[in-house]
Amino acid sequence: MIKTVLFDLDGTLIETTQIILDTFVETFEKFLPEVKLTNDELTNLLGQTLFKTFEFYTDSQEKLDEIIKYYREVSNQKIENGLKAYPFALETLVYLKKKGATVGVVTSKMRKIATYHLEITGLLPYIDGIIGYEDVLEHKPHPEPIIKALELFGAKKKSTIYVGDHENDIKAAKKAGIYACAVTYSKRLSEMLMEQPEFVIDELINLKDII
Repeated sequence: MIKTVLFDLDGTLIETTQIILDTFVETFEKFLPEVKLTNDELTNLLGQTLFKTFEFYTDSQEKLDEIIKYYREVSNQKIENGLKAYPFALETLVYLKKKGATVGVVTSKMRKIATYHLEITGLLPYIDGIIGYEDVLEHKPHPEPIIKALELFGAKKKSTIYVGDHENDIKAAKKAGIYACAVTYSKRLSEMLMEQPEFVIDELINLKDII
């Protein structure tokens, strides 16, 4: 029986995927116009931290800081203009809490930013805890973020599931020894399915069939 449900944030609970992709395109055009990314290369950036993404393209810490600062400013503006939760996200979290489940978020975002995004989408009251960028040394696909969540909640591996939209989410869950669940509205669906998640759902509310 599943007692702890962990969620990725961007592209899973909240509709930031297109915002992130558009901001990457803008940032690359401004700072790295010589870099031409394919669609697969662009969507793969969804599963990485900003530092890991941009440090590949520059050896200058000053330029790296400038790029990330610009990315965050543009992204924050887009988010302020209308960030939404995915369909059924709120209903799903309400259902999970009524069932007595512990609900957590495991994200590569800084915890303060993740908290704010959950707040403006109305989901924060149903989240029991957040593992963010600064809480770990290693990031997904490394299992450390999920292991940290298990420790935070005192959860058992055999009764925990992680729901995500990127193959790194599935890899991290499997390495941590918990169940993995993929959402089909992901832009990385085929890559996720190659990692053989135990569950695949079309909508978040489909978790009712699992929990």
